[in-house]
Amino acid sequence: MRKRGWNRTEEQGSSLWKDAFLRLSRNRAAMFSLLALALIAAMVITLFCACTADDPAWDAATPDETPPETAAPANPNEERMYDRLELMRHEELVDEQSVMICPAVADDEYGYLSTLIAIRVRSRIRSYDYAVSTAFRIKCNSNGVLSMLISFYDIETGELIDEMPITYDLVLGREIQIQDCFEEGDGAWRSVLSARVQSAAEGQHMTLLSDILPIEDGRPFYLTGAGITVMYRPYEITTGLDPWPELSIQLSDLKRWLKDGGAADRLLNTEDTETEVPWDEYGADTEEMNGDLSA
Repeated sequence: MRKRGWNRTEEQGSSLWKDAFLRLSRNRAAMFSLLALALIAAMVITLFCACTADDPAWDAATPDETPPETAAPANPNEERMYDRLELMRHEELVDEQSVMICPAVADDEYGYLSTLIAIRVRSRIRSYDYAVSTAFRIKCNSNGVLSMLISFYDIETGELIDEMPITYDLVLGREIQIQDCFEEGDGAWRSVLSARVQSAAEGQHMTLLSDILPIEDGRPFYLTGAGITVMYRPYEITTGLDPWPELSIQLSDLKRWLKDGGAADRLLNTEDTETEVPWDEYGADTEEMNGDLSA
């Protein structure tokens, strides 16, 4: 009986592959090259999968990272009451020479603040070419506002070399600047606040180098339970007798210009106006760790 043609074709194909494999197996160099190519391909695939994996580690965040938004009231006119955040003391060795001590947030909903705080402090530490240590004071922890002052010291001499205030608005889910506390479109607050600051400086018998200019965007500040404190660097507005001027103004004196529903406005309209809870200069609280750490 005559065999069907496709069987012969299949046998020829099979024979060709078999012959090619036999020839390849006799050539050790060719076999080694083939195995090497297969290994390289496997490594490339593995590396690609690893690079595309989502790994939101603590140190993976960048300073420009946008934090997750906090849960805002469904009705914009509805006020949400924020409990005090539960804070912890975070200590970390930076670049094997500097000691970073800063606050961390224990609340899961606002845990991202711990990452943002550490990024800000760590970045400032790395701007120095010598070993430094940090300490902090919580200035406000009330009604959705977390405000703090980070101090930087030369480890070798113990000298205070820098101060950095940071304020977060939990309603916005981000760090705020001084201009965020006031109504947009009305720049009158800049001159009003600078005039109040100058009066406060004169009241403390500071020797001013000149009249204080209107407050500019990004001017260092922090919030307390009832006030706003404007900060200046050494010799910026005074002589060396007042190296780190911090001038506090009551929020009630600025009520007309405060942004409606903003961080400062919420503090002004809350009954929680307790004074700052002291932390020692090394960043350790003088009260219980889970106690009241807000201003």
